[in-house]
Amino acid sequence: MDLVGFSLRLQMFLSTCVGLEFLGTPGQWARYLRWDASTRGDLSFQFKTEASEALLLYFDDGGYCDFLQLAVVEGRLQLRFSIDCAETSVVSSKRVDDSSWHAATLSRYNLRTVLVLDGQAKADEVQPQRQFMKIVSDLFLGGVPQDIRSGALTLPTVRTMQPFRGTITDLKYGTSQPLFLGSLRVPLESEGWCTVNPCENGGTCMVVDGQPVCDCSKTEYKGRFCREEVSNNMPGLAHLMAEPVESK
Repeated sequence: MDLVGFSLRLQMFLSTCVGLEFLGTPGQWARYLRWDASTRGDLSFQFKTEASEALLLYFDDGGYCDFLQLAVVEGRLQLRFSIDCAETSVVSSKRVDDSSWHAATLSRYNLRTVLVLDGQAKADEVQPQRQFMKIVSDLFLGGVPQDIRSGALTLPTVRTMQPFRGTITDLKYGTSQPLFLGSLRVPLESEGWCTVNPCENGGTCMVVDGQPVCDCSKTEYKGRFCREEVSNNMPGLAHLMAEPVESK
């Protein structure tokens, strides 16, 4: 399969991407284009986990006052949000750490935010001077990048939270799927990156820093698609031949 053909098939799968499998790896994260919910907006997804403590999603205003964090805390969903430094939280009645599928929706209505879990709604609102939420960052799932300086995070403790372990699928902003921007330490087979394996001769497709890579280390081949035979007088170098697959 040539690079152009692979890229076309890759884009087709990415256009219908529906899920992410998180392993709970320290430093993991997946990033989506900013959710514009400063006054009104809906975000929905389905998930399953057995973790009783984990960060599900987070975004903020770049280190000032406003943020929204959804996490599993003591086995239940906890929504925390702040507008103009006025903060509140709501907690779901039912537990979610049971490895069963659950449906969650976040709905923003000016100063009021609603958490719906499996059809059961809980809501709260704040009373700040400003009447809208400032959203600067993109949306992060499962964790946040560790190289973000503390001053750029409105809620710095988010970096030390337990990363999510489980599956998040069918993420939508309103009725549309958001643009996936990249990830770290998150297998993306369910996103379609490796559904079409471009690696030949037994090479393994994996994702590194949000990009598909052919791992040729267990083959006698090298190159971008593991199609170039390794010379017999160069033993032991096959593990150095994994090269990134370009995707455009």
